[in-house]
Amino acid sequence: MLALEFSFPAGRYHANPWGRNVNEGEVEWPPSPYRLARALIDIQKRYFPDWSQSRIEAVLELISGKPFYVLPPATTAHIRSFMSSNQKDTAKKQKIFDSFVGLDRGARLWMAFDQDLDDQTRSDLAALLAEMNYLGRSESWVSVSLNGEVEPTDWDCLPSESTSESLKYDVEKIACVLPKGEYQNLSLNSQVPWFDALCLSTKDLLNKGWSNPPALDWVDYSRKRAKLNNIRPPKGKYRTKREYRYLKYAVHSKVRPTVQETILFADRIRTKLMGIHRKIQGNDPERVSPKFSGKTFDGTPLEGHRHAFFLPVDEDNDGRIDHLLITANEPFDSTELMALDRMRSIWQSHGKPDANLILTALKEEPRPKTAKTWVSVTPFVTARHHRKGRGQYWDWLTSEIERECEFHGLPKPQDVNWIQWTMTGSKPIRWMEFARGKKDERHFRGHGCVLRFDVPVGGPFALGARSHFGLGLFQPLE
Repeated sequence: MLALEFSFPAGRYHANPWGRNVNEGEVEWPPSPYRLARALIDIQKRYFPDWSQSRIEAVLELISGKPFYVLPPATTAHIRSFMSSNQKDTAKKQKIFDSFVGLDRGARLWMAFDQDLDDQTRSDLAALLAEMNYLGRSESWVSVSLNGEVEPTDWDCLPSESTSESLKYDVEKIACVLPKGEYQNLSLNSQVPWFDALCLSTKDLLNKGWSNPPALDWVDYSRKRAKLNNIRPPKGKYRTKREYRYLKYAVHSKVRPTVQETILFADRIRTKLMGIHRKIQGNDPERVSPKFSGKTFDGTPLEGHRHAFFLPVDEDNDGRIDHLLITANEPFDSTELMALDRMRSIWQSHGKPDANLILTALKEEPRPKTAKTWVSVTPFVTARHHRKGRGQYWDWLTSEIERECEFHGLPKPQDVNWIQWTMTGSKPIRWMEFARGKKDERHFRGHGCVLRFDVPVGGPFALGARSHFGLGLFQPLE
């Protein structure tokens, strides 16, 4: 068996899949045999021009067919650059994506072929690989060498026909080299010999009217999901020196969500954040943070409001959400902060454009504002029902507010004045105009009030049955 060992000194691999534009943001992983074959031809032409064609063909035949891979853990990333468009207006820039795979600098990748090679061909291949210093784009430094045996149990990226556990794999198309024997059975071989077909440029393909190089063989490969975009920070690494409990995002979109959609927007934020954290934890749903899910790993709801609050707010009083606060009474750990950092946008319903989320603040204190007087900006709802024996309705509702303040560690309010609407926006909004339940959930009855305390208390804070989704949100009266 022929096994090639790849290392990436810069910890990056920059290459776009064949036929994909650089600005599509796609990256080739693992490296394709077709790219490797063309790189070896280039090296032979530049460093060993005296070799006969049969000599380089013998090397290329070794890396034709369908290889098996052993992959290191890696993650995809990109850099966005705004380059000059060569126009008189210097403000006109062209956005360019530089997509790459990031991995540990000491990581190793193996590409294995079920081929036997003689001493001469082995020597030739080793000589070519010794001159290879990059693969893909020029910043994609690589070192490739012949290495010994690779155990079959180690393969984690192989042709789809060889795998059966599809739930553990992602399907990826890889550009392989069509073996010389199979190529000669094609009708094109009378026009272009196999070696020449491997050397065709894009211009040559366009002149001949071909959509794909004739010696390129697209093969469906199954790649283990745990090998890409599932890097978990090792223990003791990436620890934060400060304990963050408060994050603030600016919400940008051509059409921002209205304040009436507060609970629906917050619910989508929570769902997406749970999905991001699940990917960070190796796609294991049982390892999703309880701070985000609100439940323990066995599905038991958390008590004591120890999970995160998702609080959309309207700071400029135009009736639309412009900021998002995510707070927790306990500090976020490193993986939770990683998920919060990766949350960049959120989908909106009814064909509205996605809302972009820009992290603007990190604080250790979950309630950075202090005031004595606080006013409802979203309706306070309770899952409990008023019935005979609980006194007058408004007295009972006041006792519910006092009870919620105690649950959230707030002092008993000195005064509770109930109000009929919120003044957010250009006109008053009645509480019944808000969505007061999550999707497919019955709507609770909503109310609002002004709370006055004897001493300044920290906020913003949310009270009530759906306080973790932005209902029952209080802001300083001023």
